[in-house]
Amino acid sequence: MMGIEAEIAAGLHSVEIEHELHKFAVKVRDHARGLAAVFGQTGRDDRRESPPEGEPGDFRDSITVRTTGKPGHLRVGSDDKIALWQEVGTRHFPEDAIFAKTAKYFGGTGPIIDEGVQHAQGKLRGELERLEKMTATGAAAHHIAAQRRAVEQARAERSAAFKAARGPRRGRRR
Repeated sequence: MMGIEAEIAAGLHSVEIEHELHKFAVKVRDHARGLAAVFGQTGRDDRRESPPEGEPGDFRDSITVRTTGKPGHLRVGSDDKIALWQEVGTRHFPEDAIFAKTAKYFGGTGPIIDEGVQHAQGKLRGELERLEKMTATGAAAHHIAAQRRAVEQARAERSAAFKAARGPRRGRRR
């Protein structure tokens, strides 16, 4: 005879539940794809004629549902080179936070990116906002110059946080 815990555990891995989980993961994937920027459709692509990497829509199309190897666990994500930069932004590209927005939309509370990277990104965002305010209000040139240095320092800290979060590289560097 099976105990109640064993019955519940067995039920969590049933075909019906796995099917419903996959349907939900596809909804999450489709929502993320709907938020993903496509080159030429963003209104901020006026500096070049084609995307710097791949074809328009490659990032959006790279968002997929994957298994994690654990029963009852699926992951929606992207292996695209620019996925991290789409999420947290760069010096020349504002953050889109596609996966964070998608997680929030579906009530998710799990970690989206490493806490150190989140902290560094938040600090950089704050420094950039301060610089923008100082520039808009016509602050003294030496204050603006000091704030620009603070922004560069925050960028360096974010870069270091990315490197730390990435972990050791596999294979040889060439």
